[in-house]
Amino acid sequence: MTLNFKYNIPSPRSAETLLLELADCKVNISPLSPEVSMNRVFAELRDFRVIKENIKRQVYYLETPDGGYFLKRNMLIRSKDRVRHFFLPQRRWTEWRNLHRLHAARISVSIPVFRAENIDRYPKIFFLMTRKVNGTPLTSNLFLISKKLGQYLAFLHSRGVYHADLHPENILIQPDNEFSLIDVQEVYLLPWMPRWLRIYNLGKLFFHLPLSTNSRHWFKQFIEGYNRQFITTITVSDLLKAADRHQQNHHQSRAKRCCKNSTEFVIVKNSGMRGFKRREFNWGLHELKQALIKGKTIKPGRVITFEGVCIKIHRKNFFHQDRCLASWKMSRVLEVQNIQVPRSLAYFTIKDKSYFLSEYLNGSILLNDYLSSLINCRQKRRAVKKLAFWVKKIHIQNIWQRDFKGSNILYKNGEYFMVDLESVKIRQLSNIHKTTNLAQLNASISNVISLKDRLRFFYYYSVNENLSRKKRREVYQKVWDITKKKNVEFFGLDITKLKP
Repeated sequence: MTLNFKYNIPSPRSAETLLLELADCKVNISPLSPEVSMNRVFAELRDFRVIKENIKRQVYYLETPDGGYFLKRNMLIRSKDRVRHFFLPQRRWTEWRNLHRLHAARISVSIPVFRAENIDRYPKIFFLMTRKVNGTPLTSNLFLISKKLGQYLAFLHSRGVYHADLHPENILIQPDNEFSLIDVQEVYLLPWMPRWLRIYNLGKLFFHLPLSTNSRHWFKQFIEGYNRQFITTITVSDLLKAADRHQQNHHQSRAKRCCKNSTEFVIVKNSGMRGFKRREFNWGLHELKQALIKGKTIKPGRVITFEGVCIKIHRKNFFHQDRCLASWKMSRVLEVQNIQVPRSLAYFTIKDKSYFLSEYLNGSILLNDYLSSLINCRQKRRAVKKLAFWVKKIHIQNIWQRDFKGSNILYKNGEYFMVDLESVKIRQLSNIHKTTNLAQLNASISNVISLKDRLRFFYYYSVNENLSRKKRREVYQKVWDITKKKNVEFFGLDITKLKP
């Protein structure tokens, strides 16, 4: 038995415990599986495994001589789940109804076996058992079935089947090379699907597929198979735009979780302290006060460190941005987009001060110090090349660090980390913004990086932009024009003594 987070609700770890729960439930057998009984499945059980487990749902796999079965167990523990089921009770058995409706429409899906519920206990529990579909994931044969996949999705859309959770894990390829849908909780059967909705649905799938814009042949075959069913056709550009929209929505939804109760984060509402923190982080008001007293000062009155935690302090002002809150949110945004930053731990407010707590990177050094420590020319060139690709990745994702200098970049174990996150914005970057960032970085690196290495940096940064030599020189001249206007002595840069 295990516990689900802070809720004192046991989760079955054995078939016997699960059968005991089912014994008190009201069970309905599907007409598609009249020969299967709950007791028979458990009596002939050969294997029992926990496939998925979270606070809302647990999925178990049961293996018998007759085949495999999946059992989904839903619990109404959280208040928002209970409210949702109170106002929308029909959503309780949506997947059960969808399985039968899709089967009646001759669309291959997993076969339902039984459903069960116990609404007299706390929390209310609902079970759904389905047969296992023998097949392999879509991604395992992706490059061999492009046209056939297009024909299959066109078939679904022509029947009005809209799968709101359409991704590769929910489409299986059976041994006879036919497709089958699983996890149909979010399926809607519509009388008609307009072109824009079909494109939006396909974008959901393409967002998860391991494809690139270079997979032209794959896209061509897919489009050819899909467009046969419809008069209003779609293009590769339509699919890529829809996939990009889904990616942005995915990043936004995951980033916003840091300010909500979720599986990763929790809202803090203690006496004298408010904020957010990761669930596994156990600091409270007492620990924070101890850190403020005993912590080691990094920047007087602004940054301290204590027991592996870096604490940023900001005195709140009504007319100014809460820098700690901005750092907390941006840290999560960058984490979601796979940009290396010190791992955020918590954001607290106490009276007129706010605190941003993050992981303290022991052994990390500033970018300038790291580059200065490299004596070997090959090591230095590799470091410059990796830095150029890292900066390019940041700009491709429209991440704008307004104070992009070497002291805001740390190096540890072969990776670069961005710090001082209150100055970071996510916005459409213009060439002026990118050039300014490059100039800021160029001005904050000492003479240890020669002029030739700086040229190499810009070459690697612009390697995929197909710029002519003349155009690269124009941009690089702008970088140096901005660099010369900055105070570079603080970073140990003397432009007059820079080696070629």
